[in-house]
Amino acid sequence: MAKSENPLPTTRRSNIPRFSSLALFALACFLFDAIPGWGAPTIAVNKKGLVAQGITSGGRAIWWSVAHERPDSFVTIVHRLEEQIDTDLDGSVSFPLEGGLPDTSVWVVVDVATGSYATFAPPDFGVTETPLPPESAQAGGAGRGSADAFLEAAHPMIEVLLVRAGQGAWELRVGDGGDTDQDGGIEGEISFAIDGMAPVGTSPLAPAHYADGDLLLSLDIDHLELSSLVVILPPPPGTAAIRAGVRR
Repeated sequence: MAKSENPLPTTRRSNIPRFSSLALFALACFLFDAIPGWGAPTIAVNKKGLVAQGITSGGRAIWWSVAHERPDSFVTIVHRLEEQIDTDLDGSVSFPLEGGLPDTSVWVVVDVATGSYATFAPPDFGVTETPLPPESAQAGGAGRGSADAFLEAAHPMIEVLLVRAGQGAWELRVGDGGDTDQDGGIEGEISFAIDGMAPVGTSPLAPAHYADGDLLLSLDIDHLELSSLVVILPPPPGTAAIRAGVRR
């Protein structure tokens, strides 16, 4: 039986101004599968663990990971979440791994200053990343209260990371029907108000409402599949769903 404890090939993301020639160029690169890194972080393996480069000098980085490890004969689900500060101003932070890189694991590092992120997994495992549907970000709680909400209908157990560039990051682990699932008992759906998410590191209390450019990352705990969405405000008239953008 799996147990859980608290103690992500590489994908690059960076923030590009929307509705500009630069954004159009990025879209063209995407269509031809040739998007440049635009100064986003990168993750690599070294002798001691993982190292992320391209972090804002002196800035904050968030390491976020879920791994399926086998210390004995049972699979252990290991969650890792840690804020690091680039105190030596070299744009690099490291995550030590005493037992080596878990074979089945997905890692994310986020530059809090910019909201850009990178993903990483062992070569034989890889990262599966898909877009979150726009309705995942619900304005006004979708009838569940005054705070904005997150909605998930594809995975029964997830971790969600919300990042607001220049301000902070917030996380919540939630399962369908669990204590943190606030959907009123709807089977096959997960929903919660974002103001109940836990601050990561030195981040302030979670916001009650989404802001333009917010990054949402969802990681399926069972299959280690990553999904992402960038919030674009305002929402379309007549709908509670916030539009989705793409951070490249």
